[in-house]
Amino acid sequence: MSRTFGAVFLLACALPSFADNLATEWMDRVTHEVQQQEGPLSTRPVDFHLYGGVYGYYTDNLFLANNRDADGDSAVIGLARARIDYVDSQLEISADAMVNFDYYMEHHEGREDEERFFGKIRWTDGVVDLQLVEIARRESDPIDAVFADRVRRVVTDTFPRAGVRFAELFKLEAFAQIETVWFEHDDFDGRENESVRGGVAFLGDITPTIAIGAEAGLYGIHYRDEDTTNSAEGAFVRALMRGEPLSKLLIEVAAGWGGIRSDDPDDPDDRKRTRSTFDAELHVRWEATSTITIFFDYTRRYGFAGFGDPYQHIDRGVVIAEWQVFEKLKLRGRGQYDYVHPSQSQARTFWAGTLSASFQVFENMTVEGGVIYRGGNQRGVSGDNYDNWIFYLGVVFGF
Repeated sequence: MSRTFGAVFLLACALPSFADNLATEWMDRVTHEVQQQEGPLSTRPVDFHLYGGVYGYYTDNLFLANNRDADGDSAVIGLARARIDYVDSQLEISADAMVNFDYYMEHHEGREDEERFFGKIRWTDGVVDLQLVEIARRESDPIDAVFADRVRRVVTDTFPRAGVRFAELFKLEAFAQIETVWFEHDDFDGRENESVRGGVAFLGDITPTIAIGAEAGLYGIHYRDEDTTNSAEGAFVRALMRGEPLSKLLIEVAAGWGGIRSDDPDDPDDRKRTRSTFDAELHVRWEATSTITIFFDYTRRYGFAGFGDPYQHIDRGVVIAEWQVFEKLKLRGRGQYDYVHPSQSQARTFWAGTLSASFQVFENMTVEGGVIYRGGNQRGVSGDNYDNWIFYLGVVFGF
């Protein structure tokens, strides 16, 4: 297979947008880089970039409270970012670090510094392909239905992957995701956990640009406060397809069965409570024209919950459209919808829409502005809805 889905998800070196919002836009970029890349590497010299900027920011619901209790505030956000990339014929190394400080004018408790790091190392000789990715975040901003509270937390995700190609048309892969979640506020101790999801996949090339196969694996969720929440474990089996069915349309899809079980707190015999669901993910990148690119990502799987819920199934869809109107002007639209159903509690939702524009004033200076409208339901109770308007304008310098 000459090129797979992951080969196109490389970060561009142009001045980036940051406030869309900081956590969301940064995660969009680096999660696309986690995708597996196959094929030979192209040697490039060391590429190093520094960025710094400042934004003016207004939100009408800082803590995503019920609309009756919403409280807004203005903020000044300062940020700094560094990026380095190195590629030779067999080795690829990337690192991306970003720091920001949010200074809210009225709510001192909302003033936070946030740090994020992405690192990737890949080695290949054409037969064996090894990759390790690390994403670490110390942040407080609510970004989705899983992290819907404004609370300081540290989240680390480690993605090891190894692949071996044999008989020219076939490949065997082993992969994993190891995640730890830690909150700095004692009220959230019941959600702190370590979770692991790993498995093996077998793929075969059916055309020069498309591979199909299957994967299977196990996962586990283990809470640090086991007196509050029972651990859970499960398994999954999915069919796979990766490739480029049409020119400039890259797709990766996996779909199948996922099951999970945990101790039933209401069963005096300590028997396990077992459930199953449709387990799937879909990733699409489409270069609709020479200036318009569309991304679509959907996942459905079990994940951690806490506060008495051993697990929850999470549905998430994200669509991103980028339009390079002309050389210096770029427009970006983003939509997200999350549906989270804990094992025992009520279901919750989260949605967000963003429109932003960036204009490169000079070679090293970009001005960006946008609007975000987001909302949802934190506790699954009728009348407990919230929504939030965010407006921002800023300038970023890059070298």
